[in-house]
Amino acid sequence: MPTGPWLLVVGMHRSGTSAITGALGQLGLQVPAHHDRFDASADNPDHWESRSLWLHNVRLLGRLGGTWDGPPVPGPGWESDPGLALTKLGDPAESAAAAFPDPGPLVWKDPRVCLLLPHWLAHLPKPVAAVFVWRSPLAVARSLRARDAMALADGVALWERYNRSGLIGLVGVDTFVIRYESIVEDPVGHLETLAAWLGDLEQFAGLAPRWDLSRAAASISPSLRHQQASGDAELLLDEHRELVEHLDAIDGSQRPLRSPPTGSESAWTTAVLDDRRQIGLLRTTVTEYKALIDTGRRETERLGAELDGARDELAGMHRLYQRMRASTSWRLTRPLRQVASLKNRRGTAAGLTHPAGEGSVSGPPTSQATPHPPA
Repeated sequence: MPTGPWLLVVGMHRSGTSAITGALGQLGLQVPAHHDRFDASADNPDHWESRSLWLHNVRLLGRLGGTWDGPPVPGPGWESDPGLALTKLGDPAESAAAAFPDPGPLVWKDPRVCLLLPHWLAHLPKPVAAVFVWRSPLAVARSLRARDAMALADGVALWERYNRSGLIGLVGVDTFVIRYESIVEDPVGHLETLAAWLGDLEQFAGLAPRWDLSRAAASISPSLRHQQASGDAELLLDEHRELVEHLDAIDGSQRPLRSPPTGSESAWTTAVLDDRRQIGLLRTTVTEYKALIDTGRRETERLGAELDGARDELAGMHRLYQRMRASTSWRLTRPLRQVASLKNRRGTAAGLTHPAGEGSVSGPPTSQATPHPPA
């Protein structure tokens, strides 16, 4: 496992984690190696995500019975489940080493970490620090609708699950909480505050003098703020509003984060995400059956091709036989074949009539032909 020190950027999908991670990379921290990162997309010039670590998280979510958009609800202490043993899941250190081959301070983000913090905090070398990035629930929901055609209500439910899980998982970790809309409005001021906070942490203190704040701030563009949070406020429940208020209240430095969200997840969110998870499992099952059907179809086509080949070969042999029978040499040798066939039949008949050692009688014949009387 790379020793780091590690800085995690934790936050829900479509909440600006890519922009913050890129800015921290420009500041002077290591981002995942270029060959291990995802390619740019139309809505994101660089995700700054490691393929290796992403695959580990996807496998982990699958083991827990869910996906990023149909998250599981694991029980207490799930990170110690024997079913998640390294021999079955894969060693996270190998994935991390593939993402960060060089020594030094590093920054890593994957929104799935919101759901998987107990697993990672058990494996990452201490001390670990985090930047928790959040965004208006309706802005996130609109962004998910634009990218994934997801219903706004489903996007709000995911926002609650991710943010609540992330805050609970970071209790006890030095964390800087920041709202994405704020850093887009004032990148210089907020990145300066964030850099100063990092410089106060012992594991990053020696690196602060070399950080490039102007370069980091220049990487944050107001054009990144595509979706606004106006309208559709009726989709927000009291639990959502209370979570927004909690996030506002803990804005900035938390050394460590001590206050998890009050209350519990809304029953509505639990029901919506459980339905999404069940639908996701059904889709996976259907996909697996389709794969089996496709495999059977390919095997049937292969056997059909072999049968057609055998038929062609048999037809060719039959044509060869017909040509041979029509040839001059076949007609000339016909008497010889008849003699040989007759000889074989006589030999076979004799063997069947007088088998050696069976029914034979020694001595003179038992009867003679009676001569005709003289005329």
